[in-house]
Amino acid sequence: MNTTTSKIRSFNRFYTAHLDILSQHYLDSEYSLTEIRILYEISEGKLITAQKITEILNLDKGYLSRILKRFLKENLIVKVASAEDKRAFDIKLSDTGNELLSVLNTKSENKIEGKIEKLNSSEKEILVSSMHTVRNLLTENKIARKDITYRHEITPGDVGYIIHLHGTIYGKEYNFSTDFEKYVIKTFYDFLEKYSPENDRIWMAEYNNKIVGCVAIVHQSNEEAQLRWFLLDPAFRGLGIGKRLLTDAVHFCREKKFKNVFLLTTNLQEKALQMYKMAGFELTQSEEVQEWGKTFNEERYDLKISY
Repeated sequence: MNTTTSKIRSFNRFYTAHLDILSQHYLDSEYSLTEIRILYEISEGKLITAQKITEILNLDKGYLSRILKRFLKENLIVKVASAEDKRAFDIKLSDTGNELLSVLNTKSENKIEGKIEKLNSSEKEILVSSMHTVRNLLTENKIARKDITYRHEITPGDVGYIIHLHGTIYGKEYNFSTDFEKYVIKTFYDFLEKYSPENDRIWMAEYNNKIVGCVAIVHQSNEEAQLRWFLLDPAFRGLGIGKRLLTDAVHFCREKKFKNVFLLTTNLQEKALQMYKMAGFELTQSEEVQEWGKTFNEERYDLKISY
């Protein structure tokens, strides 16, 4: 069996057992989890059709019809003539249905509070962020641009995590040895030793408070700066994050009146090279080298900035 599939099934078994949703009745009520979900969708929609409920919950129409008949009999829902189609009916919760859902919501919230009461604030944040990630990855929209935030203030742990990203991503995508990570550590050590908030800047893209991309401008003189550490987690490519980071970096160089910006890279970074060229960088040097367990061309690109 596929390892990913096996792990997901294992998590499903844990999750359903942990939340006690395998029992026939939901929170000791007379209703199943499916029935409560139907009531919840009706409450969310205010006015909703049976067809819409089947689409949202992927239910059989006959099965839903039987449940709705029970709800009508128990005065949990009422039918309202549709304003758009006089032959159809919308469904909404009755006062009794709203009261039932309110009681069950309170019970559910109390139960969840009990499950997480031993977690500290950081652990709760990790839990919620992980759930948000799972939800995004398993929906058609996946991760959206609106979920990405940007900042350039350096906080404790940022540099260490960026180094980790470099080691991990370059190791997986280009099979670079651990000597590459040692090189990145040294470059950041030099950067922090000479860091000038006025002339240097590092931008970070975050998802759920976790760094997923970065780029930096490091001044070399009053007229020249170096673009460094342009990196993006593969899971977040295609969202325009790299373009946003690169645009902000070049804009900063213009603000600071640098006349030239250069970067050092390799011919292996094909996607990044395309972005550099689109931003106006031109190849000025190329030399074959053997480093970090690989043979490649080390290349320099320059961007002349005119005012």
